[in-house]
Parts: sequence; C-alpha cells; structure tokens
Amino acid sequence: MNFEQSVEYLYSFVNHERTGVFSYDTRTLDLVAFEELLHRLGDPHRAFATVHVAGTKGKGSTCAMIASVLRRSGLRVGLFTSPHLVEIRERIQVDGRKIPRRLFASVLSDIRPVHTKLGSQQRSYRTTFELLTACAFMHFAREAVQVAVIETGLGGRLDATNVVRPEVCVITRVGYDHTRVLGELVEQIAREKAGIMKERTPVVIAPQRPEVHSVLLETASALGCRVVDVGSDFRWRCETACPSHQVISVQGPEVSLDRIRLPLLGDHQAENAVCAISAARLLSKQFGSITAGSIRRGLAAVRWYGRVEVVHTKPPVIVDCAHNEDSAEALVATLSSLFSPTRRIAVVGVSTNKEAARLLSVLSGYFDEFYVTKANTVRAMPPGVLAEMLLGLGAKARVFNEAAQAARAALARIGDDTLVCVTGSVYLAGELRQILVEWSRANRER
Repeated sequence: MNFEQSVEYLYSFVNHERTGVFSYDTRTLDLVAFEELLHRLGDPHRAFATVHVAGTKGKGSTCAMIASVLRRSGLRVGLFTSPHLVEIRERIQVDGRKIPRRLFASVLSDIRPVHTKLGSQQRSYRTTFELLTACAFMHFAREAVQVAVIETGLGGRLDATNVVRPEVCVITRVGYDHTRVLGELVEQIAREKAGIMKERTPVVIAPQRPEVHSVLLETASALGCRVVDVGSDFRWRCETACPSHQVISVQGPEVSLDRIRLPLLGDHQAENAVCAISAARLLSKQFGSITAGSIRRGLAAVRWYGRVEVVHTKPPVIVDCAHNEDSAEALVATLSSLFSPTRRIAVVGVSTNKEAARLLSVLSGYFDEFYVTKANTVRAMPPGVLAEMLLGLGAKARVFNEAAQAARAALARIGDDTLVCVTGSVYLAGELRQILVEWSRANRER
C-alpha cells in the first residue's frame, strides 16, 4: 500500500471520531482481541518505556510538554496523540517529527495481513483508532525510541492505549465530555479515566473537583500507587504573560524552578506544565539525564498548535480547540487576561457528540458576535441548531454553511478594536488555522 491507500484502509473500519457514534457497550468491551493483535505483531508496545496520560482537558498539551522535556534530556522520544489538527501523521511522532508517509504506509502494510487473519478467526471488530495505536507502537519500536508518551483516545479503562505498562500515569483535569459513553456523572467519567492506573505505578493527579479527586485517590490507594497530588503538593504562579508566552515559577517536592518560559498560554497550561514537571521528575529516577535544566529547556521549546494560539497580535486573531465547558472557561479566562478589545467575534462550530449547550453558555458570556458554521465532517452539528441555542442565550449569531466563508467574513470585519477567535472544535480549528495564518502573514507585509 502507498500512503493514500493506507489511509483509506484505516478509514474502512469503525471510526468513532468521524461518525461520533460510539456503539460499543463499555460494560462488556475488553482489550483481549487488541492485545492478541499486538502479540502477533511481536508485542511492539513492550519495546520501550511509556508515560500514559488520560483526562478530559489538557492531556494533549501535557503530553507535548512531557515529550519536549524528554527530548531536551537527550532521550529518543515517541509521542502518540489524538485527534490530529490537520493531517493524520501528526498523531505519531518521533523526536518531534511526524511519521514519514512511506513509513506510515509500510507499517500498516505489515499490520494488514496479521489483522486480516486475526479478524477471520474472531467475531470481534477492529477500529480505526486501534489500528492507529498499533501503527504507533510498531513505528516507535522500529525507531528504537527509549520512551513514548501516550495519550488516551477516549476514557481510559477500555481505551486501546491501555495495553501499555507505564512507568508513570498522569490524570489531567476531568470534567464532562463523551457523557453518552463514559457516564452522565462526573464520578463515572473519573472511574473510566482512572482505569489507566496500574498496580504500584506512580500517578500524577492534576487539581480536580472534590468528587473526582476522591475517585482518583480511592483507585490509586487500592492499587498501591504512589500519588503526586499536584493541587496540594505544588505551588505555582504566572510571573508575566504576553500573547507569545508566559513565564511561570513552580515550587514543590524536589522542585524549585523560577521563571520558566512557556509558549502555551493560560493558567490551565501552567497547571499542565506542573503535571509535566511532576512526571519528568518521577522519570528522572530511571533516566538520569532528566534535570532541572532539561525541564526548563523542554518547556521553553514546546509547540502545540491550536491551543489559544495567537496567530496575529494587533488586532488579536486566535485559533483554539475548546470543545467542552471546561476548555471554554479556560479560553475565556486566558483571552480576558491578555486582551481588552471592544468587539469580540467568535467563529464557532461544534461536533454532535459534544455538550454544546454548556460550551455555548460559557462562550456567550464573553463574545459579542458569533459566526456559526460547521467543519467538514459528518460529526458537525448543523449551524442553524447552534444559532438557535445562541439566540436563546441572548447572543448575536450569523449562520454560514461553509467554514472558510465564516472565517473570511469575520476577518473582513476586523478592526484595531476587534478580537476574532475560531473555536468549538478540533476539526474546525484544523480546517481554518491556515486561513488565519495566511491572513496574518498578508497583514504583516502591508
């Protein structure tokens, strides 16, 4: 298979990300069949050390920070994240480089006959995400990575990534997302996320709601895990912030780091950075090259697009992936701290499986106008439905059936006192980011 054929092969299987329809029953699903597939492929996930990260908000950013720190510590590092912003190869990286097209095709070509044979012997089905996960593991093994940072796709307990035996687990903020699959109560969601914890394996827990915190601590205690409780063990503060970066200081057990430069914006990213620092310090017992200096260098070098990314400063133009209530609150808080425009325009599109009402309720408290649209995916909620929600909240909303049209219309209205932000969906951010970047480039050249 060539690259295009390998992507077509991947998408020929059950793809929950594209459809938004999660038809499996989390009460009965298990990972036995997927583990058998990996075993027949030579157990590639056992060839390297791993850090496993779950959570509702911030897990991708935290993974990117941990990977950057490990790279600056002289280690060969794999990074597996989801979903992708622009193209699928972003999900599988070694030392900051996307998997090459030829290697992507080569790995999947090797997986295909094994998968086909296994599928003929079992009644269980495979999914696009499982095959991508297998692809990542095989690529990391072949590239001889020393440690891989692995982000869960959905939940944790039954996620395909939960076949690894991590050196460290990390649970970022847990909130309401995928409630139709993970449960309507945040405690139920927390139990699914806590499913990545392994017996006697250290776990870093981000600050949480009290009910979530209790569930996570209960699980960790039952498994005999050493807990790094970021909310109680660490203190951190933002020293300064501007549209390109913030400077934070962190104090905690065996950690005293002043004035760390962090290119990712917002208090939530400072919190994610502390989680990354905690994970790195735990790993330093196994990898002695991880030092205070490499932590500082790694955080300063991290790149993670589409997360309160300021692509133009004056006037401010931002692209963001906020897709739930918690991430919307983080976005609004960050924008409020950095900018003081007199008019705020949001270009918004939301996926059908998201908690749209909660998301829009937060956004409507900050933005003055909404250009409502949809990303080019079957999961996109109809713009008219979103517009009705916004009108019910007392917000101004205009409907655009094409995302590019909405972005260009918003940019055409921009003035020195205007802020424009694309948000609501990873798919929308990925689709429109290049339009915003090109607009910024053209306006800098004037």
